[in-house]
Amino acid sequence: MRTAFSKRSGFALNLAFWSLSVALVVFFASVSTSVSVQALLGLLAVAAILILRPYISSPTGRMIFLGIASIVALRYWFWRLLNTLPSLDDPISFAAASLLFGIETYAIGVFFLGNFIMADPVRRAPPPPVEANDLPSVDVLIPSYNEPTDLLAITLAAACNLDYPRDKLTIVLCDDGGTDQRCSDPDPGKARAAQQRRRDLFELCRKLGVTYRTRPFNRSAKAGNLNEALAHLSGELVVIFDADHAPTPDFLMRTVGYFSQNPRLFLVQTPHFFLNDDPVARNLGLGAAPPENEMFYRQLHEGLDRWGGAFFCGSAAVLRRRALDEVGGISGTSITEDAETALQIHGRGWESLYVNHAMIAGLQPETFASFLQQRGRWATGMIQLLMTRNPFTMPGLSLFQRLCYFNSMVYWLFPVFRLILLMAPLSYVFFGVELFVTSASEALAYMLSYLTITYLVQNTLFGASRHPFLSEIYEIAQAPYLARAVIGAIVNPRKADFKVTSKDETIYEDTISDVFAPLAGLFAILIAGLVVIGWRYYAFPGDRSVLELVGAWVIFNTALTGAALRAVMEVRQRRQAPRAQIAAAGSLVLRSSRPEAPGTPVSIRDVSYGGAGLSLKTARAGGGQPFFLDDKVLLALAEDGAAASAPIEARVANVRVESGETILGLAFDAGQAAGGLRTIARLLNGSSARWEAARARRGKHQGLVAGLARLVVLALSGIGTIPALLLAGRGDTANAPAAEPQPGVRIQQEIRREEAASAIRAEPTPIFVHSAGSRDRSAISSHGA
Repeated sequence: MRTAFSKRSGFALNLAFWSLSVALVVFFASVSTSVSVQALLGLLAVAAILILRPYISSPTGRMIFLGIASIVALRYWFWRLLNTLPSLDDPISFAAASLLFGIETYAIGVFFLGNFIMADPVRRAPPPPVEANDLPSVDVLIPSYNEPTDLLAITLAAACNLDYPRDKLTIVLCDDGGTDQRCSDPDPGKARAAQQRRRDLFELCRKLGVTYRTRPFNRSAKAGNLNEALAHLSGELVVIFDADHAPTPDFLMRTVGYFSQNPRLFLVQTPHFFLNDDPVARNLGLGAAPPENEMFYRQLHEGLDRWGGAFFCGSAAVLRRRALDEVGGISGTSITEDAETALQIHGRGWESLYVNHAMIAGLQPETFASFLQQRGRWATGMIQLLMTRNPFTMPGLSLFQRLCYFNSMVYWLFPVFRLILLMAPLSYVFFGVELFVTSASEALAYMLSYLTITYLVQNTLFGASRHPFLSEIYEIAQAPYLARAVIGAIVNPRKADFKVTSKDETIYEDTISDVFAPLAGLFAILIAGLVVIGWRYYAFPGDRSVLELVGAWVIFNTALTGAALRAVMEVRQRRQAPRAQIAAAGSLVLRSSRPEAPGTPVSIRDVSYGGAGLSLKTARAGGGQPFFLDDKVLLALAEDGAAASAPIEARVANVRVESGETILGLAFDAGQAAGGLRTIARLLNGSSARWEAARARRGKHQGLVAGLARLVVLALSGIGTIPALLLAGRGDTANAPAAEPQPGVRIQQEIRREEAASAIRAEPTPIFVHSAGSRDRSAISSHGA
């Protein structure tokens, strides 16, 4: 009772504090001044923001910092509302200006919501230890659709390496690529591929000692697949890993303890770390810049956690089964089943938390087209939720949770709003539509301080996880493609398909993306606008003051779009499977050697699920045998000088000498024994500290000046792609096999070429099971395992 009272008191105090803060900000923002006073206030505000930047780690400093920024943003908004809109006598200009003002209101609203969320982010301490006998039972679900077998093998093996009592751990591969529906496809080639996939994955699961499960029909996409498995499981906790999200052994030991600490906890979400760069970062050559998703997983989710708004992100999460059962399992109304599920469970009074420690390593889409498909699904799903499960009408949520969910949903309106902001100044350039009624001096007095402080706040709060101007570049790269999906979800939120994102594509030579045209067309329109501005500046001297402001706006938009244009120039990948840099000791021996033959000590430099790079001082280290191309070898890890794991079967794929060292490239065998698979998983995913170190290396702050300089370089680089877009032929190389194809890729790529979509339907689905660990084989289909 006391706890409930203290919670209500805390909520009331929070609400009172924020209400008072908002009232003060609105008061100071609405006071009318002259242009000269506004310019002075703007300069003072910028100076204050710069002075306060080093002190935002303290709550007081952060509140003052955000308060000043909020006053400047609101002063700009009041000025736009009260002083700059055209008269109703010019209805076209008034309508266009009102639309632009609406978009700016949205942007300022997102700015305020972001400031609120990041006002006091929380970093969770490690969970309390739990006695082995008191640990809850855990079901680990790995849903799959069209991923290659060798990738799934490592994810399953990594799950087998989880540090947890075996008698309390059940691991299930939920295969939607081998359903009866797919095995009976009218296309004989697709049917044979699905049947072969089913046999291969069943054998893989048998070998690793995990459960294989499939079903008759591909209904309700990922949600339906997971719910099928849950119907036959009874663990107290449910862990979900995407097919390419291999966990480190400490995943459960760093998450499960929170559930014993809080009986109302339904979710522990952890970050998604990726071995490879997304195609936009790779094609732009962003190098050591933080990954695009890092802003959300390193900072924003900690802010959401402070207000009870940490939500399920589909993978790398632990959920309480009892809470899932209360809402009927994983929700499938929208195609973002993860956020929808969390929203429903939060509405029933359950709590969540976020642990900012990367314990899985996954794969980003490899092509720009696949990247757009993935982001299109996210955008569509979140807009579906906004339209069908609006957090302000959902019962059971706190006010702060409503704000957190609303912020996460409305963000995905950016494709439409970004396009409007790009096109807005061109309405004046091409058609003479008046968007502002103001003088140049007044516009500069209000706009410069507002824009400067907006960028300073973003850079101060997120400079280590999102470098300057990269948000704009990413949004522009997506906007021409996602806008239609967003509008479609607004008009008809019930009509959407779940499209699986491919993770097995390879770009084996530089090429132009097949989907380059919309982004290139957008850039061409902006270039045409600059040409018209130049002509009008020369032909109409009286318009020059206006054209200077509009021209600066269009030049900035063109620079951002030029940088984004580089995203369509697909860059060749050296390897099909991304490799992680590691430092581990091992030993290498020829498979034809006598069992007692000593191994040659090697240093393992990098590893992927398909191979590894080794170095040794000499080809005859310690008197051992030399290694030649295509030698069949066994690689074992070494611990304290002794072999400590099952060996990996491999062949020598390349040999070279660098600086007195022999460098060997190994290709792992496809038919790896279970012990070898677990050793590969241990090599690749053996330590979460490795992923945290990688995040820290790329989490370097970049200032606005350096960011602006890079924007210029990226814009020039993007403009340099124009000759290629105009003159070069586009080869269909994105789906061609790599120089060293991994086993099983050809079948999976044939499957991937079809439209990988499952219509979302609400009807229940019958159960169909292949279980490698169960004696009940009555449900095996006529296609066999």
